[in-house]
Amino acid sequence: MTRKKLSGLSFIAGLALFSCNKNEADHTKAKQESPVGSSPENQAAAPVIKQNTEASFGSTEAPEEKKPEAEVTKKSLEGKYTAVACDGGRFSIEFKNTGGKPVFKIFDKGKVIATGNTSAEIDEKTGEITEIAMGEIGGLYEGDKIIIQNYGNAMNEFDHFTQCGDKYLEFTKSK
Repeated sequence: MTRKKLSGLSFIAGLALFSCNKNEADHTKAKQESPVGSSPENQAAAPVIKQNTEASFGSTEAPEEKKPEAEVTKKSLEGKYTAVACDGGRFSIEFKNTGGKPVFKIFDKGKVIATGNTSAEIDEKTGEITEIAMGEIGGLYEGDKIIIQNYGNAMNEFDHFTQCGDKYLEFTKSK
């Protein structure tokens, strides 16, 4: 009787071990090497598309159709923006219009750490740019300033510029 129990327990332990090893590969997560959540320089990223988040949860109505996001124009955004508050201007973002497409490059002390396509959301009433999307990084655009939330919280964890501890980074346009 003891022999049957011992063989039954060893069979269950072996089955559990085999099951854990089989599912272990599903739980691993690839981590990006870049401190900025964006695409590497040699890959072109697709523009970020905003989803309608204003619809109420209990609503049965169809969401309103919105116009697609306008691409950033050469006149409105092109230039270099620097975060002076973080290590005396360690990080900067440069916007250019290359081949008819707006692109960005993020620099860390002159070294390119991220690049990709840029998209913007334009206010329908004023016609001015209000938000900018650079890959996974989004920011508010106000005149000659871009304000980016650097890191999240326990519910929404992210960290864009890991070397800078400020919650919000203000990038000001260089003259």
